Amino acid sequence: MSTFAHVSAVSINQTVGDWAGNKARIISAIEEAKTRGARLIVFPEMCISGYSLGDRLLMEGTLSRSWTMLEELKEYSQDVVLILGLPIRHQDVLYNVAAVVSNGAIHGIVPKENLATGDVQYENRWFSGWPHTRVETFQSPSGAHIPIGGVIFEAHGLGKIAIEICEDGWKGIRPGSIYTLAGAHILANPSASWFTIGKHRTRKNMVEQISREDHCVYLYTSLLGCDATRLVFDGSLFIANDGAISKEGRRFLFKEDFEIIDDIVDISVLERARAEEGSWRQQSEQLLNGDYGAIPPIIRIDGDFCSHVPPHIPRYYWLPSAESSPDPSLQWLVEADLLPSFSIMDISHIELELALALGLREYTKKCGIRAIALALSGGRDSAMCALLIDRMIHYDHPEFSREQRREYAKKAFVTAYMGTDNSGSATRNAARALAEEIGATHYDGAIQSAVDTHLEIMKQMSGVHLSWDNKAHDIPLQNVQARLRGSLIWMVANIHHALLISTSNKSEAAVGYTTMDGDTSGGLSPIADVPKSLVKLWLQWADGFHDYKSLSLVIATPSTAELRPQEEEQTDEDDLMPFFILDQLMHQFVQFGREPLELFQVLWPSLKNHYGDDPMKFYAHIEKFVRLICFAQWKRERFAISFRVTAFDLDPKTGYRFPPVQAPFREELAELKAYVEVM
Repeated sequence: MSTFAHVSAVSINQTVGDWAGNKARIISAIEEAKTRGARLIVFPEMCISGYSLGDRLLMEGTLSRSWTMLEELKEYSQDVVLILGLPIRHQDVLYNVAAVVSNGAIHGIVPKENLATGDVQYENRWFSGWPHTRVETFQSPSGAHIPIGGVIFEAHGLGKIAIEICEDGWKGIRPGSIYTLAGAHILANPSASWFTIGKHRTRKNMVEQISREDHCVYLYTSLLGCDATRLVFDGSLFIANDGAISKEGRRFLFKEDFEIIDDIVDISVLERARAEEGSWRQQSEQLLNGDYGAIPPIIRIDGDFCSHVPPHIPRYYWLPSAESSPDPSLQWLVEADLLPSFSIMDISHIELELALALGLREYTKKCGIRAIALALSGGRDSAMCALLIDRMIHYDHPEFSREQRREYAKKAFVTAYMGTDNSGSATRNAARALAEEIGATHYDGAIQSAVDTHLEIMKQMSGVHLSWDNKAHDIPLQNVQARLRGSLIWMVANIHHALLISTSNKSEAAVGYTTMDGDTSGGLSPIADVPKSLVKLWLQWADGFHDYKSLSLVIATPSTAELRPQEEEQTDEDDLMPFFILDQLMHQFVQFGREPLELFQVLWPSLKNHYGDDPMKFYAHIEKFVRLICFAQWKRERFAISFRVTAFDLDPKTGYRFPPVQAPFREELAELKAYVEVM
């Protein structure tokens, strides 16, 4: 006899510390899922408290309020099974858990077994991982005794349900595989998986593979938005059935607090698939023989959770289901007229835009910020920041026409161009045109008199007359301009009660090509994890995709700080090296930990044509990069809050923990030089 189970998965936008708001959003999602007929409702990891708690996890109030909310949510669990994430303390140890709630009772607690630690993840600081085979009794603050550990839940109409939390699903040896061999039909993965470019496709492949290998229904959920800072959650949602994605949720929602996907699945079909597969029967027998450890116990949940509606059967069952777009999770943006139709080549750029725009929106909204200020130089970095702010307004106010968006920006976005004698008309015109197209309130000022005043005061104080003719004066003469701009843009931000945006990019952060208290000024740095090469590519893409008329003026101008006299024709790449080379060195050095000789050996075959087959030129760039990335760590320690959007970042608080004091690879560089000299 067929068992039709109506299941659902929820992504939800929560905020650390917003107890009342978090509860209200969960209740709204429960009621919506019930309206659709769902009988199993899976919420993301730590959905009750928010995931990015940091050391708030060490505060008793975090734990007690989380548990109190779980108790309060019991009354909304009639005729459904809820899976809700929160932190608890058991035997004086903290665990990241999912609680199973139904018909007014907490039936069990499943702790996370594999902690996410490394890169930006730091769960070992607070939590312990749960041993897979252990099952104990948890005494709640109210005195109730509740099973805790690796258990399976059985409910009439839903079959057997098991849980693996986020990182558990990414491991080669997964707890979920044991649960399915023990009979679980549905695997829920409540997750708080943060966004990076391209990660959605990886998640999707993982979910498809797990559901195929384990012959199960796999419910994958994730958080949405930014619950604290730095990490952006795109809200990925999947329901997979025996290797096929049957439902996929919308990502990057700005207006809605949650997204729900639901489906009706036939549990008996899974049982038949397992019965037909000899290797499945063999492994299941090995579990019974104790080869894989203890057999997970089953907790039965009273009630009838049947769905009497059969699942949808496609008309041509022999044809694979075709995706309606290159990424169905983004198709809603086209249908809502928020994006034009796009191809697979656009997806990475769209994802980057959406993640950073969502991060900006979350930060400003949740912190009560009503205006943003930006030093708009006419260059590429500040142009990207300005466009992201415009895109944020677009997604957050889809009801606005282009002209209404410009009127809104006039009040909510202020920019300033601050030129010196070293500034050119091209950047001034580009900044003015871009601000006008977006609708920002724009100031166009000249700060040369302030620079001259500082130089005169310096001469009076020290007797030193700073001159471009003296190479020793190059850095102070450049920095005084950047720092005066920083001081002035802070004043602009203060006058408008605005959040000041810093425009530093990842490549310049790597090598310290930035002036502390100058262009690093700001409270939020949206493109700090975007390499310079990607800034250029994204702007070129946005120029065509979004049809910003003024962008061509920005793109036509070489990247330059405009801090030296115009006759020197200063460019960023002349000061450093070509950005495509710098970005490759950064990627190999930081992401893969390659030392100087390894950098050369890995990259030289693909770069030797660029260097005219002269390895000493490439050595010089490696030596310069390694020296600068070591010396620049003290700057990175002081950078503004940023968002993580690529596979690695340089944020010393959450990403790349590089020592500020060290010998800068002198012996390793000497080894490389000797290697190159005998080539």
